[in-house]
Amino acid sequence: MKPNKLREKYSSKFGFCGNMTMVSYVPKKGKAVVLLSTMHDDTAVDDQSVKRKPEVIQYYNHTKSGVDTMDQMVRTYTCKRRTRRWPMVLWHNVLDVATLNAFTSYTAQHPGYMGGVTNARRLFIKELGKELVMPHMRRRMEGTSHLQTHITEAMERWVKKNRKASSWCSKCTSPVCKEHKHVVVICEACMH
Repeated sequence: MKPNKLREKYSSKFGFCGNMTMVSYVPKKGKAVVLLSTMHDDTAVDDQSVKRKPEVIQYYNHTKSGVDTMDQMVRTYTCKRRTRRWPMVLWHNVLDVATLNAFTSYTAQHPGYMGGVTNARRLFIKELGKELVMPHMRRRMEGTSHLQTHITEAMERWVKKNRKASSWCSKCTSPVCKEHKHVVVICEACMH
């Protein structure tokens, strides 16, 4: 199954074990492409073409677009960082794929989510991160007094206050949060 210079170009070798089929295909001298399949159980090869590719490889080439699309989407918003530790590389990949899967599942269940927003996935990942961190932050705020003051103040601001602007000033159209909103929507700068 391994690459071997003695193997003929475009030749295939098959191995079978239970419901698994392994194929080793030689696309050029000294190289071998090895695939494992549980769907295929024979030595079917395309004898009509010059390259005589096995059916296992043809099926993979025909259906691999999903993996390519996933890789492209994961690259758009990734948590990967340069590191020499392979467990961290693996962990970053797991996080990237998990967040993509979460977004895909959520949007399938809620088709109108962020309707038409181009960066909906980025906003989803940001909200997901907040939701995952929030219980830990609350637990740290309640049970510890040994945190530095500036840390606890920042955590309190983030946890307790929702400063998202849902209104705009009627004079200058600046965003106004709920805390600084008056009966008539006017920002503090325009009030003075």
